[in-house]
Amino acid sequence: MEKNNGQLEKSKQRRSRRLFIFITTLLGLYIVFTVGYYLGQKGTPIIGPSNLVNTDSTKPKDVDFSLFWEAWNKLKEKSVQDADSKKLEEGAISGMLSSLDDPYTVYMTKDDNQRFREDIQGEFSGIGIEIIQKNNMPTIVAPLSGYPAEKVGLKAGDIILEVDGQDTAKIGFNETINKIRGAEGSKVSIKIAREGSEEAQTFEVVRTKITVKSVEWEYKDISGKKFLYIKLRQFGDDTDELFNSMAKEAAKSKPDGIILDLRNDPGGYLETAVNVASYFIEEGTIVSEKGKTSKDYKATGNAILKDFKTVVLVNNGSASASEIVTGALRDRKSSKVIGEKTFGKGSVQELIDLSDGSAVKITVAKWFTPNGSQINGEGIEPDIKVTKEDTSKDDTQLNRAIEYLIKEQ
Repeated sequence: MEKNNGQLEKSKQRRSRRLFIFITTLLGLYIVFTVGYYLGQKGTPIIGPSNLVNTDSTKPKDVDFSLFWEAWNKLKEKSVQDADSKKLEEGAISGMLSSLDDPYTVYMTKDDNQRFREDIQGEFSGIGIEIIQKNNMPTIVAPLSGYPAEKVGLKAGDIILEVDGQDTAKIGFNETINKIRGAEGSKVSIKIAREGSEEAQTFEVVRTKITVKSVEWEYKDISGKKFLYIKLRQFGDDTDELFNSMAKEAAKSKPDGIILDLRNDPGGYLETAVNVASYFIEEGTIVSEKGKTSKDYKATGNAILKDFKTVVLVNNGSASASEIVTGALRDRKSSKVIGEKTFGKGSVQELIDLSDGSAVKITVAKWFTPNGSQINGEGIEPDIKVTKEDTSKDDTQLNRAIEYLIKEQ
């Protein structure tokens, strides 16, 4: 009987403790809710203690985001302008990436991401230019050959100051691109600053459908010799297939020399650049990638054009993948590089899709030629420097390449 009484007493004590914990918990929640509601009504955001960090396992543990949320809430509370949350979010991400002072590390909205993928696929409506953000200003990397921008006289290196009268420094890089794009047949006004010119220039350009066939070729019969001329516009989705067809045909026709024209080629896929260079280089490194990890990209073993004397044409619109191929052929095949210094865009960007369809493009490494020369910010100097005269109908750079090949026979 005493044992049963003891058990009953212990059971009562346990129930009392549980009731105490339950009441205390309710009281605590009530206090938190009441204080939170009061502070919220007073306009004072609860941002947690000053040493609060994000403890989610997928997020950095050494970053205190309380200052960010404090600024966010103050902006929402005080700004006379409509502080749209989505725009604030996108602006925060964009600002974070731009703090690295790298023009190639950028945030792309869902529309930007879609536009980028259309570009690399080779079909869109616009004026035919490749631009980047350089020194916080949209700058032309290269006008696409045969399209409106080139025809009216826009050049690599031109800084875009205004689009249809709107200051590009105010509207931002992505909006600048959006305004340059437009319906086929419509006009757009582009105001640019050009090195060597004291005054800004304005160009009226008619938009057109841009369909970029990345590889074109023809044979040039000169002085009893047959030379294969290859124009490579970009390293895009169709390049591997087109270049492979051309290379097989060339291997059978046995030209007396090859001219690989990479002028105003803004680049494209790294893997495609390695594949193209591998048609000329039998083995060894095509390009070295150095970042948090290092990697050498080797020739693929498909060098069916290795026995043909080859020259490479470049200018300051030759960038990225174009510079990889140029450096590889110069260092590994001893191909002569003719024209002007290349753009100097030798870094690797990884395009990473985010959950809402937007994306971040992040520089993850820099490129070096097989001999160890850095491409990024340096460019590639030609072996034979030839400036193409704008007033001349003759292609002085192409003519010089042909002269060199004839001399080398």
